[in-house]
Amino acid sequence: MSINNLVQSVEITISGPFGTFLSYLYLFIIGSFIGWIGEVIFRRFFSMKRWINPGFLKGPCLPLYGFGVCILHFFTTIFLYFLNDFRTLPSYYSNFIEPKGTLPFYLTSLIFIIVVGISLTVLEYIAGIIFVKGLRIKLWDYSKMKGNIQGLICPLFSAIRVLVAIIYWFLIGPFIFDFLEFLNSHLWVLTFFIGGYYSLLLLDFIKSVMLSIKLRGQAKELKVVVDFERFKLSIKNNAENEKAKAFINSIKESAKPIKEKFSEMATNVKRHMYINNEIPSETAADVDETPRTILKKKNDKED
Repeated sequence: MSINNLVQSVEITISGPFGTFLSYLYLFIIGSFIGWIGEVIFRRFFSMKRWINPGFLKGPCLPLYGFGVCILHFFTTIFLYFLNDFRTLPSYYSNFIEPKGTLPFYLTSLIFIIVVGISLTVLEYIAGIIFVKGLRIKLWDYSKMKGNIQGLICPLFSAIRVLVAIIYWFLIGPFIFDFLEFLNSHLWVLTFFIGGYYSLLLLDFIKSVMLSIKLRGQAKELKVVVDFERFKLSIKNNAENEKAKAFINSIKESAKPIKEKFSEMATNVKRHMYINNEIPSETAADVDETPRTILKKKNDKED
């Protein structure tokens, strides 16, 4: 195959039927949001046992999952087009791809699963290194898992990514192609949404980077790597404590008039126990004229 034919094939495969750039923008949004939901549920019921916003950003977005879904779609498209023989292509892919390869589907599937499993693991490792070495922040920690490498990747989660590749290849991939065709045909409706989403994402990213740079300076000075999840949790706990203190103070302020009223009533009740309704001071104990004292003096005189 000549270079010109190869370039033309890539253009047809990536951009022609599937609207390349916009398709991957859609996929990034979908993958980032679904990944965020999954991580929130995982932290609530399995790892941290509480609700917490996962990841580097403040918004409901985990870019690592967005890139992961883009990788899955990209390799699905490339492998089916360049490697698979059209005679062995399953019917659920035949509406979207016209293969130019010679390999049977089972062999293309095997290559896809291996390559994607490795790619997703490498993606996770590179992202982890960027944050740990560059910003001195650790967004996840596999250090307690067997066979882990620097606490950033481990065999268990790599196996999970292989399982994700299998599920995507055989079950989800065809629906993604169909869904992208629908989205591309309704572009005029979604343009504003895409622009707004990525604008907010950019602002969120900038603010998060600025915070990370501040943390990096402190972490570098202390020669530590900050566990970002624990850091956010401590901020949340401090905020909750401050809110609790403010709530208690507001209750005390609200109850202050009532407390003063009850104190005044108690003083008036006590005042009626003294002659002329005057409460003697502590220095006037000798002239204390409470009914009890008066009775005691009367008994002393009778004796």
